[in-house]
Amino acid sequence: MSQAEIPEAVRSFVAQNIDSAELLETLLLVHSDPAREWTPEAVAQSIYTVPAGATRRLEQLVEMGLATSNDAANPAYRYAPTRPALAAQVDALAQAYRRGRVAVINLIYNKPPDPLRSFADAFKLRKD
Repeated sequence: MSQAEIPEAVRSFVAQNIDSAELLETLLLVHSDPAREWTPEAVAQSIYTVPAGATRRLEQLVEMGLATSNDAANPAYRYAPTRPALAAQVDALAQAYRRGRVAVINLIYNKPPDPLRSFADAFKLRKD
């Protein structure tokens, strides 16, 4: 599958919401078993990352309206889109990923740079 074969809705969703392969893998993992509560440790083990990275990505999914947290001292997360349209977008993304994993990952890394972010980065103070 080439990038051109990926539906426009999926390309748009990735462009607007997915900033890394780690976030993509986390989303698809929790999407694969919506009834399961995922701890950061379980996610880290499944997608080969560190628990802190998994926690960061799970919290991103909560902020995006794609997951919920049980807010415990050691939180667990569950796939729970806040809108049916979001669920449909993630379903389409999962299907595209199954058919063309490399093409979907290339969408993430071939995004044009965000001009606003580039402008803001120009003003970051660096210690040289």
